[in-house]
Amino acid sequence: MDYNDSPKKYADPSWTPHTPPQRHPEQYDMSVCTSPPRSDNYYLTPPITSGQHPDYTAPELAQPYPDPYDKSRPLSPASGVGSSTIYSNPLSPSIPPYAQTEKEAVPQPPPPPLEEPRRCGLRRRWFNIVLLIFIIVVLVLGLSLGLGLGLGLKKDKSSASGAHPSCISDPDLCIGGYLDENFYSKKGAFNGSGIALAGESWNRNQRKIFTLYFQHWTGDIRYMQYGPDQKWIGGERGQTVATDAKNATPISTVAYVLNGTQYFHLFYISKNNTLRQITNTNVTNIWQQGSLSSLNLSVYDSPSVGLQACWKGNFYGDSDYSKFPTFSGEQNQIPFEDRIGMNIWYAKDDSTFQQYAWYNGQEDWVAIQEWRGMNTHAGVGCYSWGVGTVTYAMMVNKDNDTEIWWKDTNITLTSEDKHPINSWVNSTNAAIGDVYPASSMGFTTFFYAQMADKTIKGFNITYDAENTTIETQDTFTIGGPAGALPGLGGTHLTVTAYAEKDGNDETIWDSLYVFYQRAGDDITAFTRPIQGGEWANGEIPIPLD
Repeated sequence: MDYNDSPKKYADPSWTPHTPPQRHPEQYDMSVCTSPPRSDNYYLTPPITSGQHPDYTAPELAQPYPDPYDKSRPLSPASGVGSSTIYSNPLSPSIPPYAQTEKEAVPQPPPPPLEEPRRCGLRRRWFNIVLLIFIIVVLVLGLSLGLGLGLGLKKDKSSASGAHPSCISDPDLCIGGYLDENFYSKKGAFNGSGIALAGESWNRNQRKIFTLYFQHWTGDIRYMQYGPDQKWIGGERGQTVATDAKNATPISTVAYVLNGTQYFHLFYISKNNTLRQITNTNVTNIWQQGSLSSLNLSVYDSPSVGLQACWKGNFYGDSDYSKFPTFSGEQNQIPFEDRIGMNIWYAKDDSTFQQYAWYNGQEDWVAIQEWRGMNTHAGVGCYSWGVGTVTYAMMVNKDNDTEIWWKDTNITLTSEDKHPINSWVNSTNAAIGDVYPASSMGFTTFFYAQMADKTIKGFNITYDAENTTIETQDTFTIGGPAGALPGLGGTHLTVTAYAEKDGNDETIWDSLYVFYQRAGDDITAFTRPIQGGEWANGEIPIPLD
């Protein structure tokens, strides 16, 4: 079932078109209004002479209508089924209508004037006028009633469906129950579920490849784990990490290891539209509120908003440390010894993303900057864990084009016009046009986005600051042997890549992984070898309870 279309596209499933009763030919009334059959000489008249009845030129006989299905009585070429038909008199017009003898003929009174044919008691011309007026009145009443009922039904459906007000005017920005309450899931994943993946490559001994976080159909945020045996475990009540999540909230996660401790950070939007961070470690194994939650940051109240946290693994020379205050309240002047941490972007309003940052060893998150003029209904992508001093962020502009921004944080270099230092610059040569207005985005090996036609595409990007480009020959669309496999409009997605190696560090198998929704209560996984090949797909087995 595909639920990504607008409210005006969804009809009441209980409605069926009215089919008029079928009638057999013998049931049809072959005239508008007829009188009982009369004898064949009922209207027999003499020839009409000059000056008599100028409206008529020949005697006529009104007869009962023949059965149109009686092949022994051919119809006149001018005759039509359902019309009132006058047939010519088969008798000779020279036969007088009165008796004569050999004696002198007895004078006869003149014949009565020939009456104009009538229908339903009215002369033909008046009958036609009345019939025309009746048809016009019926059409006007029908159109008025149809328009009134249509508007009434539309209003009733809109109110009955419980659609979010903004979804009525712009359904492309909505998904699942926000479009119609009938689309809320009754099993599996939440329709419009956020999907976030945390890689755990350090957990080879525990036989875990990654952990997938999602919103269960009950509204809780849960997790499932996937191992090298290509089997899923979890997703039950015991794997619940949050119960106060907003419907269809975006979910973002960051996982890393420091000094032998495994850290997990999960970010989402609560029911009261505030940004939430919960954390866990392999030491405590307890989910608890992170320091970002204490800021009670308000998120743009909309059915679809962007949210993305990103690991900062190689920020050599990063000057953001100066934004963190010391205990005295002054700006910090000493670079951190461990320049690792996290960035996060969330929708502040309909055109502004707010960026915050956190560094390892610091308690607080600090506001970095606002990104204005963006489409905050779409997601955010990022790449800040590569070698070197340049980090990247991907956002969708108001024209629904994905922009790739870069920033070189190495303050030991000289700033130039074409390569400024510590300033965000738009890589105009690497824009991706015509994405879905509420597209989610993700990057691991390839950059992924949902296009305007709802398909999911992968792009091979060469990240090189002002020379960042897209290798167009490596662009691909996720699908199967029969073609592309689109997602729900505005589906969240998450991606990763993994290679299973043997004891000699030789690759046994590798795969790209892409997760998104196609049915509404599903999370469908797509895989293929990193170097290319056919995509395989299957739904993740999500527990009912």
